[in-house]
Amino acid sequence: MLRRTAADVFAVVVVIIVATLVIGQLTGQPVLLGFVTSESMSPTLEAGDGFVAVPAAATGDIESGDVIVFDAVELQGGGLTTHRVVDVTDNGYITQGDNNPFRDQEGDEPVVTDDRIVATALQVNGQVVRLPGLGTGIEAVRGVAENAQTIVAGVFGVETVDSRTLSGLFVAVGLVLLLVVFADDLRGRRDRDRSRSRSRFNDEGIDGQWIALVLAFLILIPANAAIFAPTGTQQVVVDGDDLPGGTAPGETVETDLTAENNGLITMLVLLETTSPDGELRGGELAVPSGGSATATLTVTAPPPGEQAVVTVSEHRYFLVVPPSVIVRLHSIHPLVAVGAFNVLVLGSVLTLVGAAFGFKQKRVRSRGRGISIRAEIRRLLR
Repeated sequence: MLRRTAADVFAVVVVIIVATLVIGQLTGQPVLLGFVTSESMSPTLEAGDGFVAVPAAATGDIESGDVIVFDAVELQGGGLTTHRVVDVTDNGYITQGDNNPFRDQEGDEPVVTDDRIVATALQVNGQVVRLPGLGTGIEAVRGVAENAQTIVAGVFGVETVDSRTLSGLFVAVGLVLLLVVFADDLRGRRDRDRSRSRSRFNDEGIDGQWIALVLAFLILIPANAAIFAPTGTQQVVVDGDDLPGGTAPGETVETDLTAENNGLITMLVLLETTSPDGELRGGELAVPSGGSATATLTVTAPPPGEQAVVTVSEHRYFLVVPPSVIVRLHSIHPLVAVGAFNVLVLGSVLTLVGAAFGFKQKRVRSRGRGISIRAEIRRLLR
């Protein structure tokens, strides 16, 4: 009995880990778990180590000593970076890898602002909760996915497919398959355990309401984090004493505003400004997975001794319905667009779970000949 219970607990833990990794791949945000790939945080985190990532929306105030995951601008070409906060200034946070001799801001990396922080590493008694080897295992899966990508690209002639996107999809599909196998194995053990105890998940049956609740939690929490984390404003300043060559006061100065997408789902990025000195062109950006898109801000050049300050707000939405629908809902209020997305996802989850399990406890009958998915997969691979 103890051995069986331990096996069930292990399966549940694996299911949770797999689910968080899959959702993290889809949203481009570390969801509950993250990992490092370099020695910059050694000995706190060695290359390949994982950690528990708390979404920025739930971390509260960032303090000196916290280890944060932020969207770097210059470090290693940009992208998510995990470093420690060593100082807090009025302009933002100063960061440094524990194994690095210099602060990030002593190079080209700008001060880290709140809108660029996506998660904080969980610490207990001042020590980062470390998961040895988690990242190594994920990288191994990624390597297999990239090899599979090469084979598929050669067979179907899709060399132009973005490698990052296709690799990420292979990883997600592989992890989902692992999730299904473990969940099926867990259910199989429950079905074989014909005890008299009454439980929602033993031979009395599966309650679809609990499945829907768990799936909604796992999907909506990180999805909303991916929507709200980049939301914010930025200021573009044009100084009348430092105008581009040949530009006279009253003429226009153009500035490119670039939006990036680190997830696997296309995002609709809406850039807006209410400043009379600025005008946005192409403020509705459909940013594909692993890609970027650019809008142009035109600002009227001020006279010498003055500055033109234009505030630009950014909102992000998953592009799961036509852009015109999202824009219309956003024009009512950003929360209306976010709410509609949540209703759509929740409705989809309820529909799928209801079709598969129903929302009443029902007796789970073993499949013909009692063959599990694990056994079926093994038989197919022979």
